[in-house]
Amino acid sequence: MKIFIQFERQFDFFLTNDKNGNRFEYFLNRKASVKDIIESLGVPHTEVGRIDFNNQEINFSYIPLSQGVLHVHAILPPFAVLSPSVLRPMPLNTMKFIADINVIRLGRLLIMLGFDVSYSSLYSDSEIADIAETECRIVLTRDTDLLKRRKIVFAKRIQANLPYDQLIETIIFFGLQKLISFFSRCTGCNVKLVAIAKKDVIHLLEPKTKQYFDTFFQCPLCKSVFWKGSHYDNIQKKISSLGISITH
Repeated sequence: MKIFIQFERQFDFFLTNDKNGNRFEYFLNRKASVKDIIESLGVPHTEVGRIDFNNQEINFSYIPLSQGVLHVHAILPPFAVLSPSVLRPMPLNTMKFIADINVIRLGRLLIMLGFDVSYSSLYSDSEIADIAETECRIVLTRDTDLLKRRKIVFAKRIQANLPYDQLIETIIFFGLQKLISFFSRCTGCNVKLVAIAKKDVIHLLEPKTKQYFDTFFQCPLCKSVFWKGSHYDNIQKKISSLGISITH
């Protein structure tokens, strides 16, 4: 049995040239779900926003049993991960991420903007999938094969090469602009910073820091002390130059 498949142009990144934007024949010699069919062609299910078969919306588990046209639609930014859909009937409650080894710098930048991001260079693919499932996290990666794991429901295959470009890509795709809270988390521990009196950390400060700064924050886990010095201003200017507004 054969069916026809049409991918939207947003999937060109994953497809061979002969399938880019073209309706093509696909021969079915076994019963296969549309998830398996789509991923066999190179597109991870996490990038798909809607699937129609003969103009009827279906889910990933649907098995074509007759000839027809399978139309695969991309996710339209901003990705509404907090709302249910046919493909993802159980939405997330909060916006949390996990970054693999390929996008660790992106993960740190997102933490700097106040987002909850788990990351480690030691995570295996299976560990990332398990954490994404148990902690309801969105996977960020440049590993297409990782995103074909069934445990991963919400994710983004990052296409940009440079960290700040990846940051813009992520913010736009998930609509994070209004959720930014700069300088509110410890970039090492990924926990929220707490305000602390200068007198309680003064013994930890360098002479110039004692002289010029009065407002301090501390990580409740590692006890690192933070203040809005030149490093803060430099990073804020860099992020603002990208068109990202910062919440003070």
